[in-house]
Amino acid sequence: MKKLRDLSVSLTTPAEFAGISAYYLKVIKKHLADNPMLIIIVLIIQNSLDKLTESMSAIRINKLIAETAKLDEVRDNAFITFRNMISAFKKSDVADEKKAHDELWPVIEKLGTTLYAEGYLEQSGRLDTLFQEMKKPEKVAALNILGITGRLDKLLQSESDYKIVYNEKMELETSNDYPTLKEARKELTPLINDLLPTLRMVVRAAPEGSDLKWVDLMNEQTDLVMTQVAARKTRKENLVDGKDISTLKEKTTDVE
Repeated sequence: MKKLRDLSVSLTTPAEFAGISAYYLKVIKKHLADNPMLIIIVLIIQNSLDKLTESMSAIRINKLIAETAKLDEVRDNAFITFRNMISAFKKSDVADEKKAHDELWPVIEKLGTTLYAEGYLEQSGRLDTLFQEMKKPEKVAALNILGITGRLDKLLQSESDYKIVYNEKMELETSNDYPTLKEARKELTPLINDLLPTLRMVVRAAPEGSDLKWVDLMNEQTDLVMTQVAARKTRKENLVDGKDISTLKEKTTDVE
């Protein structure tokens, strides 16, 4: 008879715990949907799982705030470099370079030579206008003459990277009533701990010849998580004063 393996809930990270819990529920809904008691249990667990997921979102917001600030600095520097490279040709003694400067600089001047000092959204708006302007044939030609098309590409990429993180942060911030991670985890833990024994009873009560593929599916994910837990435990045990003693042991063995 197949047997469900144990999950050491207390040793999992919040992400691991949320992930394995969501997978368990998915398997139950797909393979055990004809068991009304289990479907009710799924609904109860799902509510607590949602709280854990929300609390993790709150933590993610804090990381995104720092990441947003870092990416904003990157695009600031990208703009300053792009602006300065155009400005450097202001007094060029090469006619084509001087003409290219005169074609591009008015755009920078119009949008603001210090647009990086504006608020996040204002800066993005002005950069979008800049990118549209730089697509015009005469501007493309001028960029090529000065050899700074690559710098514009870097500025465009920095803005794209910034927007991805900023938009994610804004989406998460739309919900501001997050449970704490500790509370959410404490609520979900006993539910998952009780779920596995309940499912073991389902296995025992299953008629001979029943399709118990769902047991294998759950065991595969449980094994995966517990392997990650074991690997993390090993790494911690091998660290002494911030150094990996497993490496030191290997070196010592080599010397011997």
